[in-house]
Amino acid sequence: MVRFSDIIGTGLKEREKAPSKKPTPPGKLWLSESQILKPKEKEPEEESQGFPSDRSGEKAKVYYKELLERIADIRQRVKENRGIVHSPILSSLHHIIEDDFIDPLFDYALSIPEKHDLFTHTICVTLGSLKVGKGLKYDTKKLLKLGLAAFLENVGMYKIPDYILKKEGILDPDEIGEIRRHPEVSAQILRQMGSAFDWLAEVASQVHERSDGSGYPKGLKKEEISELASIIGLMDTYMAMIRNRPYRNRFIQSEAVKSIIEVGKGKFPPRVVKEFLNQISLFPVNTHVRLNNRSIGRVLKTEKSQPLRPTIELLYDGQGQKMEKPKIIRLSESPLLHIVDTIDERELP
Repeated sequence: MVRFSDIIGTGLKEREKAPSKKPTPPGKLWLSESQILKPKEKEPEEESQGFPSDRSGEKAKVYYKELLERIADIRQRVKENRGIVHSPILSSLHHIIEDDFIDPLFDYALSIPEKHDLFTHTICVTLGSLKVGKGLKYDTKKLLKLGLAAFLENVGMYKIPDYILKKEGILDPDEIGEIRRHPEVSAQILRQMGSAFDWLAEVASQVHERSDGSGYPKGLKKEEISELASIIGLMDTYMAMIRNRPYRNRFIQSEAVKSIIEVGKGKFPPRVVKEFLNQISLFPVNTHVRLNNRSIGRVLKTEKSQPLRPTIELLYDGQGQKMEKPKIIRLSESPLLHIVDTIDERELP
């Protein structure tokens, strides 16, 4: 069983024990620190042809909306200089983790049209970080710490004026300085939650540090940076690359992955990068790809056992004509077809 007080009261390097129980289903009520999470029976899988059922999609909407509400509350509290309440966040994350819903919720979050705000970015970074943590065999308690840290690492950004965050074009030196101060501002805000959250403030202050010493604010290197901060920092970098920004267009997801492998070499621990690549496919969900028969489709689902052969929703035929009814194919079951290129959606026929 997991008590939330166990999570906030331990240091970054403490070895956690895996819980044995699962929580109650998600809902509007959240658990206090003193409550013990109750077990629940695992719901039967309801998938058709390997894709999430309607029920699964509705569950994703509920979880996503709940996370949006948590972020909205955090932003309001930060702007009004009121204390952050952590228990609702931990409750939401615990339901997602114990329901084994990290992966489908991450895919759902990526499918949401971006709105150029920190809300969608925070949710995607949190869920992406949890994917990596799960791949690294983190137990529930450590996943909760990782998720809470990812969810709160950007609270200092809510102190930055909107005209800077939404500015189109290149930021001036003063504006860049304002942005680069946000990790320390985040840490200051989180320390106000009490000494039990010193570890959380430390992670927030290190998210933009890099293993080769090129990060900020302190230029820390390698083991000086906590693994939680490295995971969040890598996912924060990736999500920033694949989303449009006021001052630049987004990267194609596959190009962002390649950039992290090539340009980002040495900036993150090899163990973290390796698991990131295991969790984030070279052809992530929603990537548009061209097949060897010249047809064009969108990635619906990735296969960890065959990362180069995901499930595709065909949108255009080999002559570039839009299909009246999209066709779904599994490349893992279609040996004559394979991906030859990725396509920016702005360049679709």
